[in-house]
Amino acid sequence: MPATSEPTDLDQLPGIIDCDVHPTLANGIAQLYPYMPNSWRERFVRKRARTAAAGLNLRFAHPNGYIVREDAATDTGAPAGSDPHYMIKDLLEGNGIEIAVLNSLQAGALCAVHANADESIVIAQAANDYFLDQWTTVDRRLTYAMVVPSQDPAAAAVEIRRIGAQRQVVAVAVPQIAILLGNRYWWPILDAAQEMDLPLLLHVTGADGIYAGAPMPAGGQPDTYIERYVTLSQAAEANLNSLILNGAFERFPRLRVLFVEYGLIWPIGLLLRMDRLWRGLRHEVPWVKKSPIDYIADHVWFTTQPLEEPRDPQDLNRLMTMVGMDNICFSTDYPHWDNDMPMMSLRTLAASDRDRIMRRNARNVLRLAS
Repeated sequence: MPATSEPTDLDQLPGIIDCDVHPTLANGIAQLYPYMPNSWRERFVRKRARTAAAGLNLRFAHPNGYIVREDAATDTGAPAGSDPHYMIKDLLEGNGIEIAVLNSLQAGALCAVHANADESIVIAQAANDYFLDQWTTVDRRLTYAMVVPSQDPAAAAVEIRRIGAQRQVVAVAVPQIAILLGNRYWWPILDAAQEMDLPLLLHVTGADGIYAGAPMPAGGQPDTYIERYVTLSQAAEANLNSLILNGAFERFPRLRVLFVEYGLIWPIGLLLRMDRLWRGLRHEVPWVKKSPIDYIADHVWFTTQPLEEPRDPQDLNRLMTMVGMDNICFSTDYPHWDNDMPMMSLRTLAASDRDRIMRRNARNVLRLAS
């Protein structure tokens, strides 16, 4: 697409939708205790869950010490992302963000691999009730991707139906485990999400490639944080491949999926390879009734962050066109160290394309109140 002669002024883009904002539990799991039954709260207290919460293996600790921006700490010095009022001031105001989708990675990691299946059900319920009560009530612009206990799809489906109709719930965040998303194991979640008209949101949890039960990298373990970070999109590729070739979008024809924080260039090679092999071997997967490229166009979206930046900006425009300008949504990844802020993002795109990505496309995937 041709670029505009002048960068698009953010004033021309009211109502930016940020599809990936991370609220922080400053006190870890203990912050969820008031939202748990007494017996379960006592169980977590006895096992010292607060002090034994998820910590990255030192081999993969962030080289600068922390993934959260120190300059985004609150006025009181609390960790970035831990106060909804400060987040509104620091992120939403001044950036023209109309809707921010809250996605708790701490809750996701707990539900995926840092608790057993029974505990994860309680944690998911408590996290959902906490964020809906303490965050989304502060400002209508704060919406929420509810977390589900991915170790128990039947319980996850119950949770989706329990709170999925609430106005501020706009997606279902599915913490990844070492079972690909197209596997029938996940059908109860896919069915409930479709019933409630909620998209699935797939995002790394921080446990990926480190803890037993989480998705593992292909070929072997990386040795450094940067090596692990570069290869995180492997899990997204595998899950998208699984969804399409296992016929998920035929079985659940209204299902929508949003891949978040994997970047947006990785789908190109995958969809071209899937299309070629499907044409030659479609008799093996007769339930895949049309090209994988068509399924992606109709059912799958990708967020911008972390944005790949070729040396020639026009190369990014061409690559984004190959992915599909209608299938890309904007995200900041606030308050993480590599977040992308609106005023600095996608400045070379044509005004119409930037408008679609910054605010229009998300309305086609998220369940947003009119």
